[in-house]
Amino acid sequence: MVKIYKLHKIVGLSFAAVLALLAFTGFLLDHDKWSFLYTITFKSVPQKSMEADKRLFEAYYIDKKNPGTVIAGGKRGLFKSTDAGKHFEKISSLQCNAIREQKHTLYIATSQGVYCYDFKKLTPLVLKNRYISSLALYENKLVAVEEKERVYVVDIKSRKVTTSTEILLPKEALQEDIKLSRFIRDLHYARGLFDEDLSLFLNDYGALVLLWLSISGYIIWYLIRSKQKAQFARKMIKTHANIFVIFSIFPLFILLTTGIFLDHASALGKFMKSVTIPHKVLPPIYNTLKADIWAVDYDGKVYRIGNRYGIYKSRDLNKWQLENRGFAYRMIRRGKLLYVSGMGAPNRILDAKHFEILKNAPHMFRDIIEKENRVEYFSPVQKSVKLPQFHEATLYSVLLTLHDGSFFASWWIWVNDAAALSLLLLLVSGFLRWRHKRKHFKYLFFK
Repeated sequence: MVKIYKLHKIVGLSFAAVLALLAFTGFLLDHDKWSFLYTITFKSVPQKSMEADKRLFEAYYIDKKNPGTVIAGGKRGLFKSTDAGKHFEKISSLQCNAIREQKHTLYIATSQGVYCYDFKKLTPLVLKNRYISSLALYENKLVAVEEKERVYVVDIKSRKVTTSTEILLPKEALQEDIKLSRFIRDLHYARGLFDEDLSLFLNDYGALVLLWLSISGYIIWYLIRSKQKAQFARKMIKTHANIFVIFSIFPLFILLTTGIFLDHASALGKFMKSVTIPHKVLPPIYNTLKADIWAVDYDGKVYRIGNRYGIYKSRDLNKWQLENRGFAYRMIRRGKLLYVSGMGAPNRILDAKHFEILKNAPHMFRDIIEKENRVEYFSPVQKSVKLPQFHEATLYSVLLTLHDGSFFASWWIWVNDAAALSLLLLLVSGFLRWRHKRKHFKYLFFK
């Protein structure tokens, strides 16, 4: 047991700082709807953080009547240009998730409800203070999704909600197998185990416990080394090794193993996509997908939602059937055509009857741009797209690059890997020490 103690101490002292950083940044990144992540900015940051900031844009619109007017929206807010994207001014700090246009009025899905913009003034329309994740529009009917879970149908003229419902897909339409690549991402990003935010809670629990273990471990080491405050040191040891920490082993093990896979996604991508996980062994969330509406569409007759399995359709928001397989990340309607952006799945287009593969479209495009009677695809990483230029990066982008290691260097992923493996050793050695002490105390008590 002495050898295990020494191993635990050496490994902990070597990697506790990196583990604390991963825990802290991971916790905040899991809560990417928090507005302060995008309003707090930093100037002196690496270029990687600045590049990550570009990915925060979600929507793009060019005025047909006046092509010089460009509207760009994303997590940092809503921006307007009157000189074809050369210069932008900020309209609002509200997070923008989608822009839909009708009769020269823009309808915008924001972190505080649905807003209207007439190119002069931004005004709230409906669903105030609700986080609207996606939006669809057809004539006088607007369909909004809150938090990827609840669907609202709104009458634009009266500005009233006519329908509010959660989407309950039938079990027979939820029998899809998934690739290992999708499963690993779902687990790491807190959407791979249970509904009702329980997966997020487990991630948060693991991250906060890991943060405390990293900090308390250094404190205990210092107190023992300096031979000061023995009573306080004993109390700290009790908080460092107890049943609550043991409960964190499960989420921490998931995070460290999936994190290693994601660190090397480019090298392991082919392998992860070649492995299929049968539906019958998938966790409970894959039997419901209650909060998994990534996209929504309405064509006047049929409602459609897109989730990680594919596209489902309904005429009454009650009876649903699977229409097309493959993760539907975004759905954007232009007249009779529905453009579907895939995540780890092909981009598609739906005409009046059939889905077809959409060729020459970037992976996970965010929006459709109509320019001079032709269609272009908006992806924030495309150099040809003119976006607002910033001289500082958001807290979110800084945290993201700190978490994946690109903030420091391209080789930092190996440091993260070493920290993940050290965590595995710490969990095993820590559990063995905790069990040994527990048995020892029982022996003393019952002797």
